[in-house]
Amino acid sequence: MRFICESAAALAVVTAVALGACRRIEEPSADRRTPAHSAQGEDPSRAAMNDAAARPALSEPTLLAPTQLLSLPSSAYQASLFADDDAIELLTASAAYRVLPGKEPVLRALDLGFAATVTRRSYVYWSQGAIWSAPRSAANTAAATKLAALAEQPQRFVADLARDGLAFLTHAGGDGYAIHTLEKQRVKTLYTSPGSIDALTMIGDALYFVERPENSSFRIGRVKLSGGEATFTASKGGRWPALLRGSKDLVYYDGARRTVLALSLDLQQERALANDFICSPLAVAANVYCSTMEGIFELSETGKPRQVVGASRNLITNLAANSQQLAFVTDVGGQGQDRLALNVVALGKPQAAETPR
Repeated sequence: MRFICESAAALAVVTAVALGACRRIEEPSADRRTPAHSAQGEDPSRAAMNDAAARPALSEPTLLAPTQLLSLPSSAYQASLFADDDAIELLTASAAYRVLPGKEPVLRALDLGFAATVTRRSYVYWSQGAIWSAPRSAANTAAATKLAALAEQPQRFVADLARDGLAFLTHAGGDGYAIHTLEKQRVKTLYTSPGSIDALTMIGDALYFVERPENSSFRIGRVKLSGGEATFTASKGGRWPALLRGSKDLVYYDGARRTVLALSLDLQQERALANDFICSPLAVAANVYCSTMEGIFELSETGKPRQVVGASRNLITNLAANSQQLAFVTDVGGQGQDRLALNVVALGKPQAAETPR
């Protein structure tokens, strides 16, 4: 099974820092004119065409201007990006970068590996045979806390950033996978799949996942964090979703049908947010944000997709959004070198558009 990571990292090579240490880092920090034409002596239709051509062309909607906050010698495909109304969090294998509006990113060196996540108050990760928790707040320099022993690194940790609960995915026997949580410092198994689990997220007190019991089809499942029987949608054919996101609904991109879909949290009702449209990767806040080759678009319950960021010169690998900012990671490496850039735009405040890096 393969997860598509959503993440990023910074502009200077970061010197190794003791586990849990925090420090601040330096940030890298047309009018169209048409000649007038006289309609005299021309037929009315031709005169109307010339008059229309003579009028100034309507300007395109102003796009949001991205600001590059970080450029790091790290893989854009193995970083993770999270956002709540407190901060944007970028996780790489060796550090967490906390971004507050209008402030420099704050670095905390941690042995995060590739599976870490963010809860309401903590970074959660696996290291040296155990699951650990470290506080997100830069003001809290407490050492990491051991949550439970676990011999092998999970495939993925997940959490709802509004809560402190967490879950994680591991290999099970054969080709199967299992979803677990922690209960009184012990691992509690919530669901075991005979096939592959290709995406996993948490919304509120429930876990949602993409399961392939057979290679030819997939279905979306739901299991409560407290336990109980899992429930499922009907199976679908074609390529399975690689990413699940959501808050009021579960949102995913059906690549085989080029459709962005919103599924009710009880898995009973599904509706299309956009048809014949690409949305990968995606992020969900008050609206849905989709990365395409033409740029980043916003999907809302009313109206057509609205472009908010122009086309990037580099591939966008991750998106995250809160009520104030949209953040995205781009792959800016070249010639076999890993490097990512973290860019942000202020939502709802159009500026002169620039090409994101």
